[in-house]
Amino acid sequence: MTRRVAPAPVPPARRPPVGVVLTVVLLALAGSAAADPWYAHHDNARRALAAGDWRLAVEEINQAIERRGDSGIRVRTYGMRVADYFPYLTLGIAYHHLGQHDAALEAFETEERLGVVQGSEEASGELERYRALAAAAREEAAAAAGPTAEGILAESLAEARDLDRRGLLDEAMAALSRGLAVAPEDADATALMADLRDRAAARDRARREQREAAENLAQARAHLARGEHGQAAALLRRVLDVRPTDEVRRLLAEAQRAILDEVEAEQRGERIANALTEARTLRDAGRTADALERLELVFALDPGHAEATALRTRLAAERDSAERRAQVEEILEEAAGHLDAGRFEAALAAANRVLALERGNAGALEVVRRGYAAISRRLLAPGSADVPPAIRFADRRQDLGGELAERVREPDFRLTGVAIDGSPATIAVAGAGGREVAASSASQPVGEIYVTEFAVRERLAPGATVFAVTATDADGLTARSEYTVIYGRPWFRSPWPWASAAVVPVLLAAAVLASRARRRRRLRRRRFNPYIAGGPVFAEELFYGREPLLQRILQTVHTNSLLLHGERRIGKTSVLHQLRRRLEALDDPDYRFHPVYVDLQGTPQERFFATLADQVFDALGPPAGDGGSARVPALARPAYDDHDLVRELHGLLGALQQASPKRVKVVLLIDEVDELNDYDPRVNQKLRSLFMKRFAENLVAVVAGVRIRREWEKEASPWYNFFEEIEVAPIAPEDARELVLRPIRGVFRVDPGVAERIVAACGGKPYPIQRRCLALVHRLHEQGRRTITLADVEAVEREGS
Repeated sequence: MTRRVAPAPVPPARRPPVGVVLTVVLLALAGSAAADPWYAHHDNARRALAAGDWRLAVEEINQAIERRGDSGIRVRTYGMRVADYFPYLTLGIAYHHLGQHDAALEAFETEERLGVVQGSEEASGELERYRALAAAAREEAAAAAGPTAEGILAESLAEARDLDRRGLLDEAMAALSRGLAVAPEDADATALMADLRDRAAARDRARREQREAAENLAQARAHLARGEHGQAAALLRRVLDVRPTDEVRRLLAEAQRAILDEVEAEQRGERIANALTEARTLRDAGRTADALERLELVFALDPGHAEATALRTRLAAERDSAERRAQVEEILEEAAGHLDAGRFEAALAAANRVLALERGNAGALEVVRRGYAAISRRLLAPGSADVPPAIRFADRRQDLGGELAERVREPDFRLTGVAIDGSPATIAVAGAGGREVAASSASQPVGEIYVTEFAVRERLAPGATVFAVTATDADGLTARSEYTVIYGRPWFRSPWPWASAAVVPVLLAAAVLASRARRRRRLRRRRFNPYIAGGPVFAEELFYGREPLLQRILQTVHTNSLLLHGERRIGKTSVLHQLRRRLEALDDPDYRFHPVYVDLQGTPQERFFATLADQVFDALGPPAGDGGSARVPALARPAYDDHDLVRELHGLLGALQQASPKRVKVVLLIDEVDELNDYDPRVNQKLRSLFMKRFAENLVAVVAGVRIRREWEKEASPWYNFFEEIEVAPIAPEDARELVLRPIRGVFRVDPGVAERIVAACGGKPYPIQRRCLALVHRLHEQGRRTITLADVEAVEREGS
């Protein structure tokens, strides 16, 4: 198919059909351009091109795009006539002749992205020829303009340095943004912006800290006056970090003496333990300030308490991180306000302050991109034109008697497509009768172009439905395209067949029942028995009653090590395996968890660190930087101690952190941890130091044992007050009942009272429940029966006794 910019002259021997002449006359008499169809404006634009009236051509083709934004080959116009329609090619040709070469190249690229022009050899050749002409003309214009960008950059650098010398850092960043907008890769400008950004952030931080110190000092004095010594001490300690004056030290000492006087000497150990527990609980609840206040009791009673010091460091870091996030959000809001008001230099200065606080912040980077683009357009192309959005459907239409339409046989219809423009587009869709239809859309940059994807879901009425899609860009330019879909309701969706189809539900039900019967017979033939008695439960569908326990662990493990204690066979090992699966799948906003299951059963003391290392590296892989050589297992080395483990863990944690933008947290799930009670206390001390000192930010443990709680409650134990203790108790009666019934539902029947009898006899403990159910199902297979009765339960109980 071919297309020409201007229509060829009509030979004298062939006169235009009367209908064509009449149509042109009617279009001319219509007077209002808004009433003309798209093809009338398209014809007007082609005639304007032929006459050299480039501005009229731009105006007319934009009117055509507003009415039809998608290109096409052999598109129906009026009557049975068709024409090739490449509006962005026509627009680009007109812009090129007007000397607006950037707009011309953008229009050519849009036409090419729509993917239709490639089907016309003549039109695609014309596009390539004019694109080359526009690119060459742009280069000539840039050469003739001289060092415009260089001049803007030099002036911007000079002004920024002068403002910097006068201490006006924000104004200096705003001035420098003009230079970076036209020369974003200039080394001097980027280095100066980074320096200004860091110094402005340091200045803002110092101002904020001094302001907060003054406010906290005033509040601390008020707390002291009211006898609220814990609150006063927490505030004074924070002031001391910023303003270490003698007055602050004196007030802090006064508050600590008052706290000390309130506690009897023989109660100090208990009060310290209680305060630490309360501080951890408050921290888990997100009450950081209250947690810090509780720690002041510990510091008053034991100023050098190591665990309290470590906890305070973590709490202070979390508090500072939350305050920094709030500050970032506040500055981002300020930047967005500047951007919306057209104050692009001020918006960039605010965005750079955010980047100094949080490098890589997506919101700030978007402000920087939009701000630089706006300044660049203002400085280098103040008179440039814009191109309306281009609409492209995921097109499944076909020519149905001269009309493009898609035929469907289902009433639930989904229309998708894209709008292509230099900025994100807003999508509006009208359906049958002009009714507004809800549409979802999302924009993403592809090079210098934005692609806005849109989707519409609608339940169709029988017959033809026309969807009118309107795309509007940031400059207010619009394009509109229509998509026709014809729903021919199939016979089975009509009401009448159902009067004779009453038998269908019965047949379907019979088919379902037959399928279930076949499944039951198949499972019984292979002696199906889903219960597990002996090993841990790995399958999630057989793990019942532990969801509250798992949720509590998942909410705590970010910052605390935990001890799971309970009697044997209560399910601690199964909990650890399920926790490993949950942590691997957990999408936490701040942490990337790496769980490692460690079984210490039968591990001798002298091989403890080697065993721990091999299980960690088997699960997570060797550290980076080993030159590609395989790691030699620790158990294969003649000597391996805690120093070797520390060295290898440093490498592993570095590799894991490099692979993830989130904070890395390795979680050791240590089973049979009672083995540690038989080790030399020095081994326990070395292991504790891994969590408390060397890898405090990246390593936590969830340990499980039986005797361990009694041993570690002694103050002489290295693990005293280290773990948060959680009891693994029997599961709730309703969960225990589901454990009995659900695994065999649909295969075997269970008489009333059977589940309740088993649950009561086993006390809600998963292992005896599974063992008893395993024996019951085995009994049914042996006797060729399908129903578990109370008599079966009694027989199994007698055999077990």
